[in-house]
Amino acid sequence: MTHPRLLLIAALLPVLAVGCKKSEASDALPPAEGPGAPSMPAPPKVESSDEHAVSATRELRATGSTLALKQAELGPKGSGVLAAVMVEEGQIVKKGQPLFRLDSTNASLQVKQAQAGLAQAQVGLSRAELEYNRMKPLVDQGAVSPATWDAVRIGQDQARVGVQQAEAMLASARAYANDTTVVAPFAGIVSAKKKNAGETVTMMPVTTVIVLQDISKIEVRVKLAENALTRIKAKDSMVVKFDSLGLEKTIPIDRINPGVDPLNRTVEVIGVIPNADRMLKAGMLVEVSFPSTGAASPTTSAPNGASVPATATSTQASR
Repeated sequence: MTHPRLLLIAALLPVLAVGCKKSEASDALPPAEGPGAPSMPAPPKVESSDEHAVSATRELRATGSTLALKQAELGPKGSGVLAAVMVEEGQIVKKGQPLFRLDSTNASLQVKQAQAGLAQAQVGLSRAELEYNRMKPLVDQGAVSPATWDAVRIGQDQARVGVQQAEAMLASARAYANDTTVVAPFAGIVSAKKKNAGETVTMMPVTTVIVLQDISKIEVRVKLAENALTRIKAKDSMVVKFDSLGLEKTIPIDRINPGVDPLNRTVEVIGVIPNADRMLKAGMLVEVSFPSTGAASPTTSAPNGASVPATATSTQASR
């Protein structure tokens, strides 16, 4: 007689075998081809030549800043105490106009000392010339030894050199006295007054007392990627927008910096704006666009035949 447990085990053995086979099949890798194979990834999109044409006709735009046509940070030509500052911030000055002056007490004393030295040298020259004129007839008569005559001639030459040296010292003292007053190197406007009368200033390192700017014209400087060199040139138009003033001006490109910045691979473009009313200031932020870079082709055909606008903008960082 067969045991019931043996019959149950015999009935379950085929089921366990089928389950193991299914588990092994599920752990196997999928086939490379045919049914059950994974789908291939989509190929990367490659920009067509027409799309390159659209990019090439985009109008260049960038952020720039304004600079004064000229700027000078003026300090003393010697160390000392400021006796007077004759201008204020915002004041318009002419070329050669005095701006500030150092205490000139020591300089005046040096001039007087140099004048006294020159007077003494001239007295010495007069004595040497008298001696020379007195000895000359005696030499002609042979009454003076050659050695004595040589000493007289050399003494006269030394006295003349002494006068020349004293004159140079006097000129130097006068120049130093004149240098205590600093004048404007060009016509402009005082943009900063950094020191006041009574303060000590030095020549090394130079203490800046006055900052002078010429803003009769304003430079607009903007940096573009170096590949913009193929799309712009001097005299092309550039549109400058002053958001702070609600003002927009169209000017020609004055020049393009001949060097490329090796750090960020940009080239600097400069335009000049007349500013007789001095409304524009140095250091303003401006938005600059170059219309000619987007005017070559208003529309360009896309690969599917549709018309694509070519007015997208490209912004570059500016200093």
